[in-house]
Amino acid sequence: MIEINDLRLSFGSNEVLKGIDLSIEKGQVTVIIGPSGSGKTTLLRCINLLEIPTEGTLRIGDSALSFREGNKPGRGDILAFRRKTGMVFQSYNLFPHMTALQNVMEAQVIVQKKSRAEAKARSLELLGKVGLAAKADSYPHQLSGGQQQRVGIARAMGIGPELLLFDEPTSALDPELVGEVLKVIKELAVEGMTMAIVTHEMKFASQVADRIVFMDEGIIMEQGSSNEVLNHPAQERTRQFLSLLSEPV
Repeated sequence: MIEINDLRLSFGSNEVLKGIDLSIEKGQVTVIIGPSGSGKTTLLRCINLLEIPTEGTLRIGDSALSFREGNKPGRGDILAFRRKTGMVFQSYNLFPHMTALQNVMEAQVIVQKKSRAEAKARSLELLGKVGLAAKADSYPHQLSGGQQQRVGIARAMGIGPELLLFDEPTSALDPELVGEVLKVIKELAVEGMTMAIVTHEMKFASQVADRIVFMDEGIIMEQGSSNEVLNHPAQERTRQFLSLLSEPV
């Protein structure tokens, strides 16, 4: 269970998140949509603590952190909390000097202190899960964008997170490579992985989401089932946003 209460983030006088309240049940897939600059990616970065919220509370499972301006949690608490999440970035962020296998192993060895043998076995299992067992010894420059993103998913899963965060995982891909990444995410959803996904792929959102959250200007404007939000939005701003998208749901 993930609970976010009155989460706020300001950079100087610019308030980017303006009091976010959101619950994600275990095993639920929550897809976050909205225009550019609405705060979607910033929300994921706050959950992962790549950005430290100005105010509010975050809870993942039995761990909770509170934030208030001028008083943030200690480094140890932040690192412990961050280990509960795995982040998949839109730009892959793989280490270029490491093979696919080494990229997936790294956090398990460094952060979780697993033996190299244990980390290797788990990483090979995960690469097989994303369809890349044969590419274990390939370097990022030898992989397509879709393959690199799948390595990124395997890496995020390697630490055994309670929540996977995806920041527009297909936005940097050529159109013909999008499907292979979305297929992996759909398979994770079927297996019951708890996920929060920022995407502009509305058709994908309709297929995978248990819940859709529409954000604009740093607040949640509307949330509900994919059918409710995508096909019968209650808010005029949601209807305006969806009408600008050419892809039918």
